[in-house]
Amino acid sequence: MTDCLYQITWNSSVMALPGKYILPVFSLTLFLGAMILGPLLYFGLANVWPVPFHRAMDRALLISAVAALGLFWSRIPLAKLWPWNGEVWKGWLLGFFIAAVSMQAIIGADLALAGFSSAQLSESKAWGRVLLAVVAALLAPPLEETVFRGFIQRELVQGLGWRGGWVLGAAIFMLAHFLKIPVELDHEPVHLWSGATAVGAAFLPVAHGDFLCGRGLNLFLIGLILGGVFLRSGSLWMNAGLHGGWILGLLLFTGFTRQDESPRVTFFGGDILSSLATTLVLLLLGLWLWRFYRHPSVLPESGAGAH
Repeated sequence: MTDCLYQITWNSSVMALPGKYILPVFSLTLFLGAMILGPLLYFGLANVWPVPFHRAMDRALLISAVAALGLFWSRIPLAKLWPWNGEVWKGWLLGFFIAAVSMQAIIGADLALAGFSSAQLSESKAWGRVLLAVVAALLAPPLEETVFRGFIQRELVQGLGWRGGWVLGAAIFMLAHFLKIPVELDHEPVHLWSGATAVGAAFLPVAHGDFLCGRGLNLFLIGLILGGVFLRSGSLWMNAGLHGGWILGLLLFTGFTRQDESPRVTFFGGDILSSLATTLVLLLLGLWLWRFYRHPSVLPESGAGAH
């Protein structure tokens, strides 16, 4: 009974927070939780299922993100974000089809301009990479779309308006993909305070401006496209199809090919996510999708159609 009363009091306190504090509290909870949980996971799994420290921290971040999101679960209207009716599969399939077409354009341009060769995988490795790509394409998009569009973008839109929230949400989506626990930490002694060191090191690529590159630009464009589709459609089903199709195409292509050391056209060199060809395709796709949904559906800050 006491635990229930405590939970109700805690949830009420969280819900009473002014809107401008929601995302800072969410972020603080996420990273503090990972700092504490990471070393505990590492030591706890040592005798059962040993994992490198950077992987223990990756899992701690995921667990902490889910726990932090749970604090604000009542602010996430799942029934609206993921409406369940006989038509939802059409939105998912449409998004997947659009992603497949755009990936074909990106891959075709990179094959022609940069040049790639086969990775020469064994049959077992090939099937393993196909399975990994399919699982990632099915599981990652619903979680990421709920967090980045269904929670973070909605909170930003409520405070900044749909344009500011849309752009800042895309920037956060891009920056999140540059946060990475360094593998080098596996060679350092692990202490209970090592989680703080790991989380701090994860921000170094952002602090050093590593996102100021083709990869950062393309991730930002992907965030804009997914955020714009959400604003226009009012649900996350098409987002899940787009996101899943891109993940599947990217993992299959990078898993089965290796880039030539000397690109045919140097200006288009680099991995597929950093290529200028990818930038051009994403720009054209974003403009087309914005026109495809001519009238915004339900904008989160107003609950009414915008004109």
